[in-house]
Amino acid sequence: MIDEDARARLTRRFGTGVSAWIDALPDLVATLTARWGLTNPTHVPGGTGATFLCTGGVLKLTPDHDIAVHEARALAAWAGTPAMVDLLDADLTRGALLLETIAPGTPAADPAKVVPHLHEANPAGFPPLKARVDFLFETVLTRRTGTYYATEHHRARKLADDNVTPVLLHGDMHPGNVLQGPRGPVAIDPRACVGDPAVDWLDLVHGGYDLHGADVDLDRVHEWLTAFKPFYG
Repeated sequence: MIDEDARARLTRRFGTGVSAWIDALPDLVATLTARWGLTNPTHVPGGTGATFLCTGGVLKLTPDHDIAVHEARALAAWAGTPAMVDLLDADLTRGALLLETIAPGTPAADPAKVVPHLHEANPAGFPPLKARVDFLFETVLTRRTGTYYATEHHRARKLADDNVTPVLLHGDMHPGNVLQGPRGPVAIDPRACVGDPAVDWLDLVHGGYDLHGADVDLDRVHEWLTAFKPFYG
């Protein structure tokens, strides 16, 4: 159902206990594809679970059901904008989301176009940016590098505390999370949080993309890039 590289990645992310979930994937996929009328599931890599491109939709599964709950809430908050992938259905007791198929689904040429639209959504009820900052430094970066960057973490936490009008952030905005769809560029895989809009521009500014309708002072973006320098090393 998934290859050894995907199994290893999930084990690094969730620990050895994820093996039982991986072994049960064929039955889970069979149950959900039958329920939603999906066919031809094809596995594609994913960071927090397993994603299957199917005829009829995209099936996204995670062993951490809280991740599915959080993403479903975020997609509901962005349901009014064509800049975010649509949630068609969900089975949160199984950690499953059914998403629209984005065709052609190639990397968007102008990923920055989605950001201002995402920031228009209601941010009420989502976790603060500081929680996302802590997760990135204490978990993601430390696991990736074996080093805890205390100085940069402290700088990022201070920036997150600044008196800036908060917006609903994608939380993992990079060019790979924006695909070309029939209605233009479409964002996927949000890690929604509330805070400084500059954070959603970091990878786009770092990557040299044209900034369409940037809703933030670029000096502010560069302050964040300094704090997040270990992620770009």
